[in-house]
Amino acid sequence: MPGSLREQIGRIAALDGMRGAAVLWVVAFHYVGFRGPTGDPWIAALASVPVLDRLVRNGYLGVDLFFLLSGFLLALPWCLNARANRPAPAARDFYARRIRRIVPAYYIQLFLLFALVMPLLHGRGYWKSDLYVDLWNAVAHALFIHNSTPLTASSLNANGALWSLAVEVQFYALLPLVVPLVVRAPRAMLAAAIGLTLWWQWGARHGLQPLVDMQLALGAHWHWSEEIVRYLLTMQLPEYAAQFTLGMVLARAWVALRDDAAPRWLPRVLAPGALAAAGLLWWSLAGSGAIAPEHARLVAALALGVLLFVAAASHRPAVQALLGRGPLAFAGRISYSAYLYHVPLLLLWNKYARGIDGWLALPAFTTLLACVAWLSWRYVEQRFLGNASRTRAIADRERGEDREDLQRGHAP
Repeated sequence: MPGSLREQIGRIAALDGMRGAAVLWVVAFHYVGFRGPTGDPWIAALASVPVLDRLVRNGYLGVDLFFLLSGFLLALPWCLNARANRPAPAARDFYARRIRRIVPAYYIQLFLLFALVMPLLHGRGYWKSDLYVDLWNAVAHALFIHNSTPLTASSLNANGALWSLAVEVQFYALLPLVVPLVVRAPRAMLAAAIGLTLWWQWGARHGLQPLVDMQLALGAHWHWSEEIVRYLLTMQLPEYAAQFTLGMVLARAWVALRDDAAPRWLPRVLAPGALAAAGLLWWSLAGSGAIAPEHARLVAALALGVLLFVAAASHRPAVQALLGRGPLAFAGRISYSAYLYHVPLLLLWNKYARGIDGWLALPAFTTLLACVAWLSWRYVEQRFLGNASRTRAIADRERGEDREDLQRGHAP
């Protein structure tokens, strides 16, 4: 029996740093968006540095980096088993691991969001204002379908970042069906995924009229505009099919590179590829008229995929020092919980921490977020993952004892 993924491949330390960069990018994006009107000096200082200002104002791309990471890491067991001519991992075990990894921290955050954050933001009577909307939001979020209507996609304007969790879970549902195809035909699957994403990106802005009309009919009571409905369409899984599939294709290439089965030219182009990807990323952020605005995000995501692969494949000490250790690696470890909590904490900060202004605001908020995220990581995420690891260890030991009994001629 093969061991766990960590036992088979070791720790890809640089990916912790990439995950940390993704969450800090998203947090910075929302910090600027929600703190802008407060006269925060950090935002004014950021605006004076065009390079940083452009990067932060495109911080939504951190979500695309998370999707790339998900595709990469979750496809690895299938890629490893295929290389070793072993059967594909069991879908049931995959789903069980994903539930343990995602659901406990998410559900606790949801409870705090509805029971604590919403009353603090809107008063204790918020439940009475529109009970149907609140209850439907609770159900939709619990089922990870809150990106299905404008009524739930904004998470009651208290944690709008949660839409990406719905997309992630919908990807998990399909992954055991899709990743074997990616392992067998990576180029064809990537081309198909890019085609789907390009088609959906265009349709979400200019087409898909039957879907738009259906949403408008459902939302007639709330007077949803077509603009709001079309924005909702950009929060659906097909919009990000290319990102997830590219991550899976890169996982296959990484396993081949690790096993010396990749083309010999591949290691030699890592550094030039990183420079080219950085240039492509910057070009896409500049809003060049050479590509349609709705497709600029995909171009940026493809560039981020190259940077992700270079980080995972590189053995350079500088890369390992930057991404595998230190602040970025720490941010990566607590990134899931930081993502869950950063928007509601920021909204509460704006309302209740008005006395902490000026240059102290950003460091104080960042410290608070790190503390909350670490507590969630340590006492929720690690607790459930730790229990699962202990259960697997006991099961493995019992299977080993059973095999020994059979070898001695005893029934298990």
